[in-house]
Formats: sequence, C-alpha cells, structure tokens
Amino acid sequence: MASDFTVDRNSSKWVLGDNGYLKEYTTDQPAIEFNADGSYKGVLVEPQSVNEALQSEDLDNATYWTLANATIATDTETDPKGGTNSFLLSETVANGAHFIFTATSARKPIGSGETWTCSWFVKKGDGANAPDIVQISHATGAFGSSQHANFDISVGGGTSGTVTDSTGGTAGIRYYGNGWYRISFTATSTSADNLIAYLIFCNNNPTATRFTSYAGQTDANVFIWGAQLEESPIATSYIPTTTAAVTRVKDDIYLTSASSLIGQTEGTLFIEVDWQVTDGANQVLLALSDGTTDNRILIERNNSSSELRMILEANNSVEVFQGESYSTYSGIQKFAMAYAQNDVELYRNGSSVSTNTSADLSSLATLNEIDFANRDLGVGAGNQANMWIRAVALFTTRLSDAECEALTTL
Repeated sequence: MASDFTVDRNSSKWVLGDNGYLKEYTTDQPAIEFNADGSYKGVLVEPQSVNEALQSEDLDNATYWTLANATIATDTETDPKGGTNSFLLSETVANGAHFIFTATSARKPIGSGETWTCSWFVKKGDGANAPDIVQISHATGAFGSSQHANFDISVGGGTSGTVTDSTGGTAGIRYYGNGWYRISFTATSTSADNLIAYLIFCNNNPTATRFTSYAGQTDANVFIWGAQLEESPIATSYIPTTTAAVTRVKDDIYLTSASSLIGQTEGTLFIEVDWQVTDGANQVLLALSDGTTDNRILIERNNSSSELRMILEANNSVEVFQGESYSTYSGIQKFAMAYAQNDVELYRNGSSVSTNTSADLSSLATLNEIDFANRDLGVGAGNQANMWIRAVALFTTRLSDAECEALTTL
C-alpha cells in the first residue's frame, strides 16, 4: 500500500504491533494494527483527535496529576510500549474515595453538549489485595454526579475484559496483551466546566456507585499508564502527550491517475473492514471519482439514515442512493458494490442487500481516483471512516451475483 498509494497523515500514530506492544508509525505511513494474539486486524483509519490529558506517561508528576487517598510510584513493570515506564497506583488506609485525577492547573475548560472519552491503560497490580475492578469517571460539574463505568481487569493474559457497570455514558475495554487493558468511558457534558480524567478504586465492587467511600487497605494496587482525554465518541489510537495537548491528524489514503484500474462502464468494488463504533458523521469506506462530487461511485456509512449505502453519481445526477441498516454491524464485515448499465447491487457478508435496475452509466465521466476511508480528494477529503481496513479489491467487470456472494462470504 505505501508504495502504490499516497498515505497523507502529517503526524505519527501508535497502534498495537504484531509483537504485543504499541508500535509507532511515523508521518505518512499506513498504521497496520494487530490483535493481542498477533493476528492481523487491519489498517486503522481514523478522524483527527486531540489528547487533552497532559503528561500522559508521567503520572507521578504532581503539577499535572493529583492523588486522593492514594499513592503512586514508578515501577519496572513492562508498559504497553515495551519499556519500563509504568506506574503503580495504590490505595492508602484512609476513609474516603481513592483515585488519581487531573490536577487543577492541567484542566481544560469545556462547554455543554460536548462528547468526551476518557481512557487509561491498566493492569492488575501485584499486591496481595490487588483489585479486579476499577472505575472511570468525568468531572461532576459538566457530566453529573452519577456517571461512571466499572471494569473487570482480572483476566490477566486473556483476550477480553468486562464492563461490569455503566451509568450516564458508554464504556469500552480492549485487551492489549501482557496483562494490559485499555478501558474507556464516554459521556456528553450538560454544562460548562473543566475537563477531568479520573481513575478510581471502588472497593473491588463490580456494581460500585461513583466514588465509593471506604476505608482502603494495604497492598491494593493497579498498574497504570497512557491517560487520554479526547472529544470523541470512542477511544481512538493512543496519543502521547507531555506539557501540551497533542493532535493526531486524520488518515487520507488515495491513488490518483488510476483510470486504468477502474471499470468505467462496469465494475465491482470490494472492501473488508473490522467495524467499530463510529461518530455522528457520514463515513466513506471506499470511493472512486474524477476528483469531484459530480462523478463518483462509493460505499458509504450514512449517519442520517443509519444505512450502509451504495452511491453512484453521473454528471452531478444521483443515479443510486440506497442501502441497508447498519445497526447490527460489528466486527469483520465484507462488502461489494457491483455496477453496470441499469444494474447496480450491494452485497454484504455473502448476500445481496440492495439493488437498482435503472442506473444510467452512459454519462459517467472518466474516473481516475481511488480513495480509502474518505471521499473525493479533489474537493477536500472528508467523511472520514473510523475502522480497520483489512482488504480492498477493484474489478473492471461487473462480477456475477454468485461471484459477489462468494467474495463477501465471511
């Protein structure tokens, strides 16, 4: 991909490598990610995001992080990058809630109606009373007094943890290998306030309410690393910070002067993705165009209709604009869009899901651009997808129904 296509991302990106540790892909490299067991996950494409949690890997820095009934110390436990920069957060024997949170001087003011995600890398501690359950929350003033999520991180060396309880938002957990999980909580603010990241002990209670107060105990600890606060409906790939917020720009992957690879009067698009929770914008998975919105063929996740759509436009006239609901999509999905005169069809996971028998391709101009996970570079790449692209293929003929079904069968 890197030799044939242009990868335009003017910042580095950290994703899970095939050795079980986070790997940095530098500017303009496709971010190829793997699962914790070393199996291929796909090229991660994402919208732009900003990590507002300062000193994300310097969690014992009192200028940026504050403790309540807890202590923190550097530790030699291998961190998610494969180094020895992890931290051990421990309860103290004192009545009250026990947690780490953003220091006053490092908080960002936010407004009402903003959706923020807080995420941490965590691993069960080595103490005799190390808890299985930890909690994440946001600031009370902006998000309310009950919003939180609890996570079971006890399956050391396993492949999945568990969200045991969630109130006032949505929670996620992903295993990163070597006992490390990345846990996240997303909520929408209801008033203006300062943004705060919290990681909270909860007396090892899977259904604990927010900021449970209890006596605390010795040898109750958890390894932590890599804090992130971002205005996003999910936890995006990890963005390291020091003394200032850091932006990771979106991924644009495209090939121009590609007319010989594209069927101009008939053809088939194929794409395999690892679907994930996405934001509230339209998202293009795969697009062919002449660099404008007048002439194009594409597969799109349409937010307003909650559909996966096939779209064909010729001379700025929409010939096809239809699809099927994506509400049940999760994990690996295979899509194909086959097109010819008066014959356009969308396939998913081995079945035809939408057809059109009146599309006129005779006025379609010459297509010469291929865009992955975004639209029409010539008019400003946008409608960024947020998922893993696992495979892509273009055919210059309209494959048969049987061929498309076989191609998209999981």
